[in-house]
Amino acid sequence: MCGLIESQHVSSGKIADKQPGHIQSISQIKKNSRWLENDWIDSQTFFTPFIIKVLQNIIITQKELIFIIDGSVVGRGCQTLMVSVLWKGKALPIAWKTIQAPKGHFPQEDHLALLSCVESILKQIPKVRCMMLGDGEYDGSLWIEKLRDLGFEYVLRTAKDTLITDENGEIFQGKNLSIGNETHVYIPDCQTSKKVKTHFVMWHEKPFKDPIYLLTNLEVGMMAIGYYRKRFKIETLFKDFKSQGFHIHQSKLTIPDRIDRLLIVCSLCYLWLIGLGAILIVKTKWIKKVYKPQKDTFNLFTIGKRLFNYLNKNGLAIPDIFKSLVT
Repeated sequence: MCGLIESQHVSSGKIADKQPGHIQSISQIKKNSRWLENDWIDSQTFFTPFIIKVLQNIIITQKELIFIIDGSVVGRGCQTLMVSVLWKGKALPIAWKTIQAPKGHFPQEDHLALLSCVESILKQIPKVRCMMLGDGEYDGSLWIEKLRDLGFEYVLRTAKDTLITDENGEIFQGKNLSIGNETHVYIPDCQTSKKVKTHFVMWHEKPFKDPIYLLTNLEVGMMAIGYYRKRFKIETLFKDFKSQGFHIHQSKLTIPDRIDRLLIVCSLCYLWLIGLGAILIVKTKWIKKVYKPQKDTFNLFTIGKRLFNYLNKNGLAIPDIFKSLVT
């Protein structure tokens, strides 16, 4: 973790050069490789126990868990499907699954497998309201039915040509609807072509060239829109894992299981730096050292990186940042 945070790159050589200790870089690279190749290492053992503590802390203040699912390209010829949870405006990684595929959609089976991981995590925390947000890939019938079985509320994007049947039995497609001067249309008690009961929302505001079509089980259209706006937070998570942080898209790994293990380290480092950023809000004496409100966008991850570099450079003790996440 120290090597990844200091190097800010998933390259084995760059991590080894920054890892503490007196081991030569070539030996450290081999040691790190053995860790990535170890089939006994998985996120359920090395990451899930910690994220359970994080979720227990989140529900104390938020009273709900807002999950977001999306996929992104990682390594060479691979994609990772990830579920994250919102905390202080940031998407925190919860569970993930990597497959060998340079691009395209994940099979619905992978969506359901990841949801099962989330289900097992939720069983270990107090019952709480849960919301799932997803893009157009995540409107499958089995996926929606599973969300409902688990008691999730959901807001999921769907295609403009999805066939929808309203409560009067009329079949329509979103692309054929007109909303006039309104910003949205809410049509309750619909069914998709796969006989999934849901509500339909067509949302079109001036900044958008084209309307956005949503499926939801919320009873108020504007509430569904308000939640869906938060979906884009997972894009900043992927950006932090890539160009703004660890450059995981530049990893040369090609085996999904090894990428999944690398994501354990990336996710723990990410939470560590988010925790540092959260501490900075309280430790006001450090704010001027790393954050300029007039110039900087408030990003807990970026601020956490700057604070880590400042403390490390000046030989100052790094606070017990995990306490801001798990207590």
